[in-house]
Amino acid sequence: MGKASHFFSTEVGYGTRAKLVINSLMGTMVAAVGEGLALSESVGLDPTKMIEVIGQGAIQSPVYGLKGPKMIVKDHAPNFPLKHAHKDMALACDMAKRAGAEYSVMEKAEELFRAAREDMDLNVADEDFSAVFEKIHKDSTSDFSKNRMKKE
Repeated sequence: MGKASHFFSTEVGYGTRAKLVINSLMGTMVAAVGEGLALSESVGLDPTKMIEVIGQGAIQSPVYGLKGPKMIVKDHAPNFPLKHAHKDMALACDMAKRAGAEYSVMEKAEELFRAAREDMDLNVADEDFSAVFEKIHKDSTSDFSKNRMKKE
């Protein structure tokens, strides 16, 4: 979880809770940038230029800079397999429900990751979690997305 060391409690489980929150947030961020890039491509915007613009604004994030360029060229060599990202996202959603915390945005992202994981045609469960981008394109009806899916 980064380079720094953080201490949450002397009780067992706080580190795991933090990990689930962070991994769920990271998955949600990748799903959101995936949808943004798919929209960009579908309306004729250069996705590489969009990643550059995102990287220069208030929403810039290392996740977008690292994963975005690989997503647009279908490079999903696993660093964090989608099936593991989904597992953490599902556990975080369960944790939120038990805690009574609103978590609907991240829950929607978890549903997208689950659909990608279970999609046997895509077969991306063992690929990097950025492969959720392929599910976004598969579920999109734009000409760009249809053409992207045909190139497989």
